[in-house]
Amino acid sequence: MYITLNKVANCLRCIFSLIILFWSNFIVADEKTDANPNIVLIVADYMGYADIGPYGALDIQTPALDTLAAQGVRFSNYYSSAPKCIPARASLMSGLYPAKALTRFTSEKGLGLPSEKNTLLSELKAAGYATAAVGKWHLGTEQNFNPTDHGFDSFFGFHSWTLGYHNHLTSDGEPGLYRNDDLVREDGYLTDLFTNEGLNFIDKSAGKPFFLYLAYNTALPPYQGPNLPESKWDSGWEVNKASRADYVAMVEAMDQGINKVLNKLQEQGLAENTLVIFTYDHGGRHLINNEPLFHGFSTLWEGGIRVPMIIRWPRNIKGGGLVETPAIAMDLTASMLDAADRDNAISALDGISLFPVINAPEKATQRQLFWRHGKMKAIRQGSWKYVIDGHTQLLINLDADISERKNLYYKHPKIAKQLRESLANWEQSLNLK
Repeated sequence: MYITLNKVANCLRCIFSLIILFWSNFIVADEKTDANPNIVLIVADYMGYADIGPYGALDIQTPALDTLAAQGVRFSNYYSSAPKCIPARASLMSGLYPAKALTRFTSEKGLGLPSEKNTLLSELKAAGYATAAVGKWHLGTEQNFNPTDHGFDSFFGFHSWTLGYHNHLTSDGEPGLYRNDDLVREDGYLTDLFTNEGLNFIDKSAGKPFFLYLAYNTALPPYQGPNLPESKWDSGWEVNKASRADYVAMVEAMDQGINKVLNKLQEQGLAENTLVIFTYDHGGRHLINNEPLFHGFSTLWEGGIRVPMIIRWPRNIKGGGLVETPAIAMDLTASMLDAADRDNAISALDGISLFPVINAPEKATQRQLFWRHGKMKAIRQGSWKYVIDGHTQLLINLDADISERKNLYYKHPKIAKQLRESLANWEQSLNLK
């Protein structure tokens, strides 16, 4: 009887040990699920608002972005901070309006982003993230302005405004493809090279949180689709000799690359806890379809600054949603830092985390968003947009007139006055910095 009871006791101890082991493993697994998410920020360039499936494209097939939107949320009132590359990208990295972020180079004429103003990178590095910049940088090449100076573990891409997709030459005909700080020569279609670099980074970094900044130059000139014969590698720089078909081929090649990135995350078991963001740096012109927006690149009309934006994070965001609350580029910076548990840094930014807006849009507070570019200035508050274009003032109700065809300044002078004063106060605050 003693032997039998002893055996039972031993069995109970074994069972208890197995239960403890099971729950220990469960707790460890649960701790892993609470780990900071990976972050993949994908930025396209110079494209039309209606040139991807989730925003109405009919002649361009973008199944990867269609899937991303179905699994995430779309923003219908998301804005770049500027209608041109350098200021727009500076805001994404700094979380600040361009006037606060940009700094003049010391040895050459131009503007860029110094490393000390790259809040996104410094905070993600402090949180233990592996980081890579792939594609277009365009924020400076001097010391303290290069991607490696900013804290990226690796950089593969270019510094100029664009690059030939096959010969990898700048618009001046100079070699322009870099790996870290060195010019390199690699064969292949540029979009595919950037995609493959991103895939390799994900493979290499899958064991820790990582941040991949994948900045395609699609769909900037030269207008070159894949598989061009070498005799045409110098073509495509003149828009009047290019075609919509060239543009379509470029965008579809980018979408195929994005599909590979999404598949890689799935294969590695990372998709559930990876925050994927897709947007443009600003609007485009010429071969694009910007419907229903007016105008485009280098203007503060909606076509220059309102761009698509999709966010997917399966662990924390329910898919298939549409957010109509206005948002701006610096909000992406704040959202990425929020996801990485770097909340203390957000208060110093000009943006807010978008996750509360996504989860409870009815509770979103009405904000004022500001822009200035050349002779144009603009402010948006709620449905109202007030624009100064040279000496002309315009007041537009975007909810009723997204194409900005009706100037209601004459009808609502008090609203125009209030927005004009807010815009002036904002500009004054910039000058005091």
